[in-house]
This record gives sequence, C-alpha cells and structure tokens, in this order.
Amino acid sequence: MTGTAGVPSSTQADGADATEDTAGGRHVAFFTPAPDFGGAQRVTVNIANSLATRGHDVDLVAGHLEGEFVSLIGDRVNTVELAVPEVPGAGILAGVPRLVSYLDDHRPDVLFASRTHTNLAAVAAGRLTDADVHVAITEHSPFTHLPTRKDRVTAALASQVYPYADDVIGVSEGVAKTVIEGTGLSPDGTTVLNNPIDIAAIQSGATEPVEETWLDDPAIEPIVAVGRLKPMKDFSTLVRAFAELHERRPETRLVIVGKGTERDRLAALTADLGVADAVTFTGYTDNPYAYMARASVFALSSKVEGLPTVLIEALACGCTIVSTDCQYGPREILEDGRYGRLTPVGDAEAMAETIGEALDDPTPSERCRERAQHFSMSAGADRYEAYVETVVGD
Repeated sequence: MTGTAGVPSSTQADGADATEDTAGGRHVAFFTPAPDFGGAQRVTVNIANSLATRGHDVDLVAGHLEGEFVSLIGDRVNTVELAVPEVPGAGILAGVPRLVSYLDDHRPDVLFASRTHTNLAAVAAGRLTDADVHVAITEHSPFTHLPTRKDRVTAALASQVYPYADDVIGVSEGVAKTVIEGTGLSPDGTTVLNNPIDIAAIQSGATEPVEETWLDDPAIEPIVAVGRLKPMKDFSTLVRAFAELHERRPETRLVIVGKGTERDRLAALTADLGVADAVTFTGYTDNPYAYMARASVFALSSKVEGLPTVLIEALACGCTIVSTDCQYGPREILEDGRYGRLTPVGDAEAMAETIGEALDDPTPSERCRERAQHFSMSAGADRYEAYVETVVGD
C-alpha cells in the first residue's frame, strides 16, 4: 500500500493505525533510496514481505517509490514515499528531514537501513528524532574495497557516524570484520545477519520458459552469470575464461544476465576474442532463475563481494557453481568449496580450467539445494525476528 508522494505518510493494511502493533507483532521499518535493481534492494523487499506475513507491522520507507522491485512488495507491507528533493551532491542525505518526520509520526520500534549513504541518513535521523527507535544499519560490501576518492571520503565519514548507530549489521562474517577495522567499532557493536532468499519463489521462477529456447538443447553447455555489468563484477575475466574454454569445448555458450555500464565494452571484448556468436547478453530480467536453472555451470567472477545473493540463488536452483575466491562471501556460502568450486580472482586461465572441471564433474543438485536452506526466508525471518525481540524487549 502506498503513502502519499511528497510527505511522509503510510496506509496500514486492513485499516489499522500505522503506529500500532499487529497481532502482538513489532513495528519495523526498512529505509531504502528506492526499491530498484540490485541485490541489497531485493533482500530488503524480501525481508519486509516475510516479517509482514508473520504479523509484524512493516513499513518500507523509500526516498522514491520507483524501480524494478516495486511490483514485488507484498500487500501487507506499508509503503511510505518520502519524495526526497533533488539537492546536488546530497543524494539520499537530502531526505533526512523527511525521514525524521516519518520517525516522529510513526515511531517504529526498529529502523533498518542498508548501503552506506542510506545508513548515514538513517543514523542522522535517529539522532534527531524524538522517537525511541533502534537504528540498525547494514553493510553489504566490505570496507576494504574503496576504489575511488568518493568511496574513501564516504568511508571516512562512516567511521565518524557509524558509532552513533544502535547497531551495525554485516551480511557476512567478512563484511562485519572489515566494518570493525574500518570504523573502529567494538565487535560488541556489530551483528552478523546473512541475507535470506525466497526459495519457493526462486524455484517457481526456475520452471518458467526463456526466450532463448536453444538453452534447452541438451547438446549445449550453458555457462550462466548474473549481475550488474560494472567493473567490480569483473565480467571481462569471465569472458576471457570463456574464450579459452570455448576453444576446447565448442558446445559451451556464455549467457550474461544483467545490465550496466560495462555492456558495450564487454560486447566489444567478445568480438575481439572471436566468441561474440557464443555469448548472449540478455539485459535485465526480474526472473534470472529461469536462466540459472538451465546452467551447466553458474559462474561468479567478482573482484569483491559482501555476501553475493546470486550465489545463494544459484544454490537454490541446484546449480554447479564456480566462483572467484574473493573477499568476502563466496567461501563462506560455499563452505570452503564443499558446495562449489573456488578459483583465484582475476585469473582467466584458472577460471577456464575450473569451469571445465565442473562441467566434467558437476556438484549434485540436491546437495546445493540443501545448502540453500540455510539462507531461506524462513530461516532469515527467524534471525530477524530474534534480533528485533532482543533489541526491543518487552
């Protein structure tokens, strides 16, 4: 249900007052710039839906209510659009006054935020509001990956602001460790909560058809990758690895699912390497699982991650996985290689060799699906509920 654009507002499902608990549940708010494309935003929507289904009063508070994931927000979730004004250089931080107004008016028990700029806004609003709200901010990426001056300035600001949060959540042990090291926070001020996934929805989506019907040809060995086409994901290493592999195994095809700034450069690279006819760029789809389910191997080539949701989703689809052993997340998800193969970051030759080994000796699908259960929405909602009860109390 959608609040009025331009001012903080919320419409409660079933007509109850937005500030009241439902069926003894807690009032929980999730703050996001917009439920747009990306793993962190999808996770936010999934958790909000799950907690609302369990009877909690859940608000999804967005700077702007737009993006690919709006349609995934459940009917039981209250949506609040702050309509953050455009202030050059400020981004979501321009929404702090309106977020403060939301907190003053609706007084949730807990405010969750994720991604650094959003976290900074949430902490500022938490300090300015009169409401007694527990502000829990979440980092999805390690603080060790700061490739630009802007990233370093943001991290320096976070190191000054994060200690004022009530809690800092890392989506993996590795991410939590880097936040502690990068901000000087005490380990007692951090919590690890893995990202959950909606396994039922993923496995349902996996049965859907795809436009590329040739993917159902048993003579073809599809290598599938999913993610934003940006430098950090290092799809260029995957393309180079595929070119080596394809020379030895011409039945292989590479399917890259996603959109981003690297699209044209990657397409040019496939042409330079002579594999353009064997590589498909699908663009964005809200159902990447139909492609994952058809993968002979699912590949992740990232230079750095936090807890890559796509790896967990691939496990739920029963995929044989090859991933770079990047910091952080893949080794944690795959349990040191038990549920998928790990290969060095940026090494196309090693990745090509490892994908070939995976094609010859695939991981049993049921073993992968069993591992995915650790990250199920049910398990994740249990962890989030336990967290909320711990910090809110009676």
